[in-house]
Amino acid sequence: MDKIAICIPTHTSISALLFDQWIGLSAWCANNNIPIITIANRTHNDARNWLATAGGGFETPNQLIDQVDYILWIDSDQVFTLKDIQTIINCKDKFCTGWYLKGKTPMVARWDEETFLKTGQMAFLSKGELEQSKGKLIEVSYCGFGFTKTHTDLFKGLTYPFFRNEVVQLGDYQENVSEDATFCLYVDQYLDIKPKVISDLKVGHLKETVI
Repeated sequence: MDKIAICIPTHTSISALLFDQWIGLSAWCANNNIPIITIANRTHNDARNWLATAGGGFETPNQLIDQVDYILWIDSDQVFTLKDIQTIINCKDKFCTGWYLKGKTPMVARWDEETFLKTGQMAFLSKGELEQSKGKLIEVSYCGFGFTKTHTDLFKGLTYPFFRNEVVQLGDYQENVSEDATFCLYVDQYLDIKPKVISDLKVGHLKETVI
């Protein structure tokens, strides 16, 4: 049976609206011998690097990835059920994700410089496309890491730090690329692996309301 760890980056705290959800997850993980690792008050890339190494950093970057097969990333503002956890754990792909809305989905169907130069943004996968693709895994160029599972082989194929912000040149523009998108681009470049969206797995995203 695959070994899994759950990594949760937080800001200063977790919303009280989600308290029951986290208590339920903690109990379920304790019953299934699944470790939860969390860190607060770090930048996104610092938090993810700390979590991916269980605090080992440059000295022992393999501290966690040598112990487990998968890392399940859950952002502290995601709204999910234990059924959602089981669904993503059961996905056999090395790099898979649920989807959620942040106005639009944080899933870019393809890294398309032409689309960016015309519209000012990448070609995001739409809610409609996902809802019309029930039962399918949809390959994308990159995904947000709000509810994402990564096989630890992905990290072993990269050098530390695994997560970093990069500035890329797109035509005449310089675009700051987030740490999760950069990770996806590196995994594609060096390992020829792209993330796959589980079309049936929509989770919530807490802002003023759950969307």
